[in-house]
Amino acid sequence: MMRRLTILPVLLLAAAVSAAAGPQGPGTGMAERDRWAADLEVLARELPARHKNLYFKITAEEFRSAVEDLKARIPRLDLMGFELGLARLVASVGDSHTSLMIMPAKAFPLKLYWFKEGICVTDTAPEYAALLNGRLTAVDGHPVEEVVRAFAGIFPHDNTAQVMDFVPRFLASSDHLFGLGLIADPGAATWEAVTPAGRTVTVKTASLPVSAARSVSWAAPAPDPSRLPLHRRLAGSAYEFSFLPESKTLYFAYNSCRDLPGRPFAAFAAELRDALRSHPVEKLVIDLRTNGGGDSSILDPLIADLASPQRMGWKGRLFVLIGRRTFSSAILNAIDLKQKAGAVFYGEPTGGRPNHYGEIQALTLPHLKLQVSYSTKYFRHAEGDDPSLMPDVRIDLSLEDHLALRDPVLEAVLAAGAAGRGPAVPLNP
Repeated sequence: MMRRLTILPVLLLAAAVSAAAGPQGPGTGMAERDRWAADLEVLARELPARHKNLYFKITAEEFRSAVEDLKARIPRLDLMGFELGLARLVASVGDSHTSLMIMPAKAFPLKLYWFKEGICVTDTAPEYAALLNGRLTAVDGHPVEEVVRAFAGIFPHDNTAQVMDFVPRFLASSDHLFGLGLIADPGAATWEAVTPAGRTVTVKTASLPVSAARSVSWAAPAPDPSRLPLHRRLAGSAYEFSFLPESKTLYFAYNSCRDLPGRPFAAFAAELRDALRSHPVEKLVIDLRTNGGGDSSILDPLIADLASPQRMGWKGRLFVLIGRRTFSSAILNAIDLKQKAGAVFYGEPTGGRPNHYGEIQALTLPHLKLQVSYSTKYFRHAEGDDPSLMPDVRIDLSLEDHLALRDPVLEAVLAAGAAGRGPAVPLNP
């Protein structure tokens, strides 16, 4: 899973989207900038009309003022600067489902993740190996806290968990760093980090096209796949399960709320029920840590079985793992698993908000062809208005855990006592 959370694989996929949206170089004439202004006006007119409730956080006056400010700066901006201005405008709405993601063409060869210790370099090119496993402290002289604030301003987010997810995945983008005024040259940046031994290192790196990422020879040795934590081994499928005989635990990785054409979820659920019947299962673990949503109804029949009064032998032995990438429909599933089936949450606060806008549609800007997602519905599923779904037992991943290929969240669940030691009643076939 760790490699799925890093910057270059994300940007490599994004390059195709970016190319389809149009050229990524700066505009050269007033006619082009007139087209930018026209796109801005389309956004300013259509987003309030289409969104379920655009002004739930900011006022109409504040939104219009931000539009006029960006319009006034168009003559001084290059294309990336203007697009980041659009992204900042959309992010100011405060709805994580209403967004404009700007995809870069160039990035620095760094893989980053926000651990308990801070944002760390999990991999890089061999010539920059001094940065490997270091905790970032500055980029081109800008403290990492300033860098995080700048990036957080262009990504819509409901909470700190989403910032911890998105910022490391885009922080190595030279286009973003340059457009935000954090580096003076899009072709080079100086990174400062503190190594695990406590030594401060400063390394100047060169950017490369995102399309060249596959040719990078990474410095960190590739781990033995058989030693990877279970959730990383099962990360390639929307859903999978494994029985752990030592702890009598059935582990169910639910990575995406979608139906696979070649293996419908109903057929998978039948396999899972068979496993629950045929093995001496004392704990059931449902892992939603990398589930970014989809169709929440797919899991409903299984939740109904777990919540059935005839099957409450699972209460106190049902554990749900949540984290910064648990979002949207996966949040709704997690809430139902707790409220209806008595699940206990382990992990981090979720990236998604329990009560949130969603049911997204897309607005395409006519000239730049950028797509702006916007919400058409409001979902209320929990009392209050907490920014995240909080774990009952919080466990944050450390750099040491990552290097040792450990999963401290699952380990904590396996070590925990289970309430109700009586045999669980099998689920419906």
